[in-house]
Amino acid sequence: MVHDPVCGMEIKDTNNAEKIEYKGKAYYFCTPLCKIQFEQDPEKYVKKDDDEHMGHHHH
Repeated sequence: MVHDPVCGMEIKDTNNAEKIEYKGKAYYFCTPLCKIQFEQDPEKYVKKDDDEHMGHHHH
């Protein structure tokens, strides 16, 4: 299952979704607007994604 990292919406059709490759990982977006937001501050969304999977981090 793929989710838009910006808005969290589920992407059902990745073939027609907006897509970015960032640090070797593909990210899909439900709208061009979400893609633009990601491009402007990718680390904001990438870190949020990592925290969910990795447990807590010490800053």
